[in-house]
Parts: sequence; structure tokens; C-alpha cells
Amino acid sequence: MVFQRSISVSLGMVLAPLISLSCADIGQAAESIIVRYKSEEATVTRKDLNRFAETGEMPADLQKLLGTDAQVPNGVQTLLREEIKIPRFVERFIEGSNGDFLLLKLDDAISSASGSTERDLNAIRTAVLDSIADNRVSFIELIAKHPQTQIQLDLTSLEGTYKDVRGFVERVLPALEVAKGVLQDLVCDCDTAKSAVEPAVDTPEGKQYQSANTVTDRHSSQNCNHLEPTEQAIPIETK
Repeated sequence: MVFQRSISVSLGMVLAPLISLSCADIGQAAESIIVRYKSEEATVTRKDLNRFAETGEMPADLQKLLGTDAQVPNGVQTLLREEIKIPRFVERFIEGSNGDFLLLKLDDAISSASGSTERDLNAIRTAVLDSIADNRVSFIELIAKHPQTQIQLDLTSLEGTYKDVRGFVERVLPALEVAKGVLQDLVCDCDTAKSAVEPAVDTPEGKQYQSANTVTDRHSSQNCNHLEPTEQAIPIETK
């Protein structure tokens, strides 16, 4: 009994510093954001960035970074808060392989210090999926939901990223959904028309025809029920 108690005490002494360090790292991750503008950068707290987005009050480091021209801070504040309406089917798109295209665009503005790796794309994917429950998203919300320990915010590309993402989500993706529905109807109509002209099964020609097309019919039926989005890259139209 004494031996077991000594082991428990020893484990507690070993694990306590590790847990403390882990919690400290998480706390630091929730506060520090590297803000870049042109060739300069400054580090601000998440609290200060949120206050700036909500009220326009700038911390000294951010004010020095953006300069005295009021148009720049005002534009940045608007872009951070501006919400993009998200259709419900976007969640399915983000979770698929095609979603990487949109995630890479977001990564131009919000990323981790390590660069655009698969892990970083998964991080921004997590931030997006956690943010679109109310069918809308903003940059300041993505920053709040980003799980990476070091976050970089590139103000130089913020406006371009906003326009690209909004154009893609509000115009291109809905058009793709409509096209997918039309293609699905065409596949189903083709299957129906083909069935109407098939030879009778009880003839030798009919049995041979049925055997040769069994696999094709099964594949077409599956496509009718579930048509995947196109993998072709779609050019973005911006306002």
C-alpha cells in the first residue's frame, strides 16, 4: 500500500509540470497573432485584435504598423468583421477534396507560421467548419476558431482573399450545384431511354445485350443516385 502510494506521488510530481507547460502553451496560443502588412509585421493579442474589429480602437503596435492614414485601419476593420453568407451545402464541399481550393485561398490571409502544409489546411478547415454553423463566417471568427498555436494574419492579401472567397461561395458554388443537378437528371434520363430500347431478354440477342451492359447499368444507376462534384478547377470571378 505504501509502495503504491509512493508511485502515485512520483507520477504526480512528473506529470504536474508537463500539464502545466501544456496549459501554458495553449493559453499563449489563444493570445498571440502575428499581423503582417506589406513587408512589416507586428504581434498583437487576440483580445486587442477583437477590440479593434469591434470598436476600431487600435493597439499601439498595430497603429504603428498601419500608419496614420485612417483609410487603411478602417478598411481592415471592415474586412475583419464583414460576414460572408454560407449556403448549407458548403460544409459538404469543404469536407471533400475539392474544398482544398477554397481553403488555400483562405490560407493566403490566415495561416500558421509553418506555411501551407496539409496540417495547416486541416487547421483552417476546422476553423471554417466550426464557424459556419450559423451559415455565415468572418475573418475575425476564423481567427477565433483557428486551432494552430501560431497564427499569422496577412492584411496585404485580406481584401483580395475576401473578394475571391465571397465570389466563389456566393456565385460559383451555387452554379456548380445547379450544374450537378442537371447532369444527374441527364444521367437518369439516359438510363430511362436506354431501357426503353433494350431487346427482349428471352431472345439470344437480348441475353447477350443484358450481359454486356449489366456493369454499365449498375454504374449509371449509382451515378444517378450520387453524382460527385467536378474536379476541374473553376476560375474565380471577383467583384
